Amino acid sequence: MDPEATSPSDEGEWQGAVSNPDRSDSVESKMLNRNSSSSVDPSKGNLNGMTPGDVLCRRERKWVGMIKVWDKTMKHKPEKIKRRCRKGIPQSIRPKAWMLLSGAERMKKKNPSKFEELSQGSVDEKVMDQIRKDLHRTLPTFEMFQSPQGQGQADLLTILTCYAVHNPSIGYTQAMGDIAGSLLTIMPVEDAFWVFLAIIDNYLPNYFADGMIPLLEDADAFDVLLQETMPDVGQHLRSLGVQPLTYLTPWFLCIFTRTLEWSCALRVLDMFFFEGVKVLFRVSASILQLTLGSKSQRQVYSCISEVNNLLARGLPCQVATAETLLPQYMKNPVTKRDLIRYYGQT
Repeated sequence: MDPEATSPSDEGEWQGAVSNPDRSDSVESKMLNRNSSSSVDPSKGNLNGMTPGDVLCRRERKWVGMIKVWDKTMKHKPEKIKRRCRKGIPQSIRPKAWMLLSGAERMKKKNPSKFEELSQGSVDEKVMDQIRKDLHRTLPTFEMFQSPQGQGQADLLTILTCYAVHNPSIGYTQAMGDIAGSLLTIMPVEDAFWVFLAIIDNYLPNYFADGMIPLLEDADAFDVLLQETMPDVGQHLRSLGVQPLTYLTPWFLCIFTRTLEWSCALRVLDMFFFEGVKVLFRVSASILQLTLGSKSQRQVYSCISEVNNLLARGLPCQVATAETLLPQYMKNPVTKRDLIRYYGQT
């Protein structure tokens, strides 16, 4: 995928209005040398004796202040937003923050009746049947999606059918359900639809189209990244015949919502909505470093089936947590310039 071609624009009926949601990197260097304190869990307080509640309240107040002057802050202080996204957006703020970061807020305002119109539209019966068959497979451990008669599955059906009406050329693929379901755990159905639309059309354009060409291109680019930044890991995977697409497909298509511990997955989404697809590259590199970075780890996972089981089906619990993954994430910089270079070598 061309990293220059994925920035949502504020032009056109369906485009978002995010100033910096793609692979842009204007303040990357400012964050690269930050240590794991950037990923401190608010539930643990800090070294100044503040209680977890104090830390959370302070972060909430900071976000409320930014939201009041959002356009000004996004234009003049994007590094502040980026830093706070990396620290983790407070749960109470996430619904509004994700709407603003993704451009969904402006799309919704520009098209106030569109969601209702789409919800009344018709979908090809084969597509509808597939959506219904997959509803119970979406985030199956979440109570809100377990009942066929529950509001969770009803809202999930609404989002997926609305998108199929909006873009019949793509229609529906199974991984879409995990993204839509993740959004529904945070926000009401109409807002979740608009953020979902921003993800599928703007952040990951054509990822879900026939052939999934951008995903294949990103997998090739990630392979270049791997050979340059972690040659021992890259050589180990190549020697076993493990292709990047094998593990990147479930990671990228679901934005790690089926891979990471839930609070960690939400933290990844916090960063993704500001920094875009390069977050997927950095998280993936971090996972490989934590699971296969040492010689002893590579000796344990010495055949293709073991590696595939590790990466595609079940990461070690500790690796999938924010406390472990995010500090490593800060050590694996991937800039916009890097991505352009990786794509050029595929």
